[in-house]
Amino acid sequence: MRDGLVILHILSAATWIGGGLYSWYAFSQLAKAGSEAGDSIPRLAATADRYFGPAAGLTLISGIALVLFVDPWGWSDVFVWIGIGVFVFSAIWQPLVSSKVQTRLVGSLEGDGDTRAALSGFNRSTAIEMATLVIAVWAMVTKMGS
Repeated sequence: MRDGLVILHILSAATWIGGGLYSWYAFSQLAKAGSEAGDSIPRLAATADRYFGPAAGLTLISGIALVLFVDPWGWSDVFVWIGIGVFVFSAIWQPLVSSKVQTRLVGSLEGDGDTRAALSGFNRSTAIEMATLVIAVWAMVTKMGS
């Protein structure tokens, strides 16, 4: 059971992070392509909306299952709370910042605003979110606080 949960936790976290890195690259390249990108950005945005929730959710659920059912990890471990904190941060950041930045980028490509400024905001927002995920991975790998 332990190995299966660890594998599921690692794969779902890798899916979350890999999808974030791919989306960052793809959105940036499509924004630079401008009108040549056609409807690719709105389609990528819709796909991302359906992708990240399940990846993040599975990461959280498998992590909680590890704490509940696998020794020696427990609620007193700092790395567990860092992981939960990153999930909560993402759950707040996504609707309040990321989705608005993404909508602004899509709108700028449709002629509603400055694409360069929108892309810059998108890059900053994504970099912050990716940094929190890297911090979580670092905390998990080092078993910070245990």
